[in-house]
Amino acid sequence: MIKYIDAHSHIDYITHNIQNNVVGTVCCTTDESQWQRLIDLMNQDEKIYGAFGIHPWFIDKAESNFELRLENILKTNRNFMVGEIGLDKYKPNMEKQIDIFIKQFEIAIKLKRTVFLHCVGAWDKILQILKRYKKSELPIIVAHDFNGNEKILQTLLNNYNFMFSYHRIDKHHEIRRIEQTPSEYILVETDGKPDVLLSSVMDKIVQIKQNSNMPEIIYNNTQRILKNG
Repeated sequence: MIKYIDAHSHIDYITHNIQNNVVGTVCCTTDESQWQRLIDLMNQDEKIYGAFGIHPWFIDKAESNFELRLENILKTNRNFMVGEIGLDKYKPNMEKQIDIFIKQFEIAIKLKRTVFLHCVGAWDKILQILKRYKKSELPIIVAHDFNGNEKILQTLLNNYNFMFSYHRIDKHHEIRRIEQTPSEYILVETDGKPDVLLSSVMDKIVQIKQNSNMPEIIYNNTQRILKNG
């Protein structure tokens, strides 16, 4: 049987409860108010894999010393990951976004936890931050809904521990990204969107890659991120 794991969803869309052949869901939080709720859901359902963090859209909800509480939560379970964190050019207060992102990213590095990265229009800033670290220091970083060009893709592949998660594969440039991304670095996701079927996303990837083994390859890729490398 073909099996899928949703590599990026959110707390209100548990994909394996809704879609056929989905055997697990990575749930990413957007702000601190969701952290305990996600822990409670994970205690009820072993197929939920949790990532904890503050999304760049919700930095105004970041309260004092949030990073200490985040680190404490992550220390309680080796399998907890970090996300959704990142930068978004089209949202306000980039300086604060960067500060909150780095605090969370440093915790992920320290504890060697997989990171789920949101980056819109800010790859220049992300790359500047990444230059501070050696590849050997970094955990796996999942570029959720990756939207960078081929040069950025190659830079991330060559210099850092990146994998790339996709759900939009209709337009020419989206198809080109799948063509350019090596199979062993591809993941599939819904991003918590009810209209995204993982089976349909996978069918498109199989067609683009002309490789009927892609479901198994991507399933195994996802197992790597869940084991934090």
